[in-house]
Amino acid sequence: MIRAYAGIRPLFQSEEKGNDRAISRGFALIDHGKRDGIKNLITITGGKLMTYRLMSEKTSDLICEKIGKKVSCSTHVNPLPGASRPTGSKERLQQFLTGGEEILCDCELVRRKEVEAFLGEEKFRDLQDILHRTRLAKGTCQGGFCVYRLLGVLHHLGKAGGDSNRILKEFLEERWKGIRPVLWGTALKEEELIESIYKGIFNL
Repeated sequence: MIRAYAGIRPLFQSEEKGNDRAISRGFALIDHGKRDGIKNLITITGGKLMTYRLMSEKTSDLICEKIGKKVSCSTHVNPLPGASRPTGSKERLQQFLTGGEEILCDCELVRRKEVEAFLGEEKFRDLQDILHRTRLAKGTCQGGFCVYRLLGVLHHLGKAGGDSNRILKEFLEERWKGIRPVLWGTALKEEELIESIYKGIFNL
């Protein structure tokens, strides 16, 4: 049985029975403008890995409808930018072992070379665009040990889009808002180390 928020019935639902277990792959796409009178707010919830592409398609279709764009989805025939890059940890680690390249993100094994390739080929608006597309800051340290390296690369290439220290401070402030409520034990000790690095070495 699938439960969707606020009693919303999932758009798609299928069940396969095996070993006496029902596997649900339903998801709900909620237009809060129609449901709650809240403009420009959409929720996509539920689903499984195998439905992510479909979920993205339905969400994008709804957004296009709202902004008056009549464009058919093509992700089922055209791969997304960067889809050809290795995504598995084993494949990425093999590249490091054979290439001896500089690593910007130790948690997600993101190489400086692939970040520079992205910066040269893709359009981006801000720091968050880069993080989403390259997996930087998505690991256990949540950017504590890699974002300053990324900003060093951006500064070197002249693509920081402003004062690097200010951008770094803004990122750290937003990061703190997200992790503060869940800090405990080892995570708290790691955060103290990160704080000492930024205060002692970077004078932030």
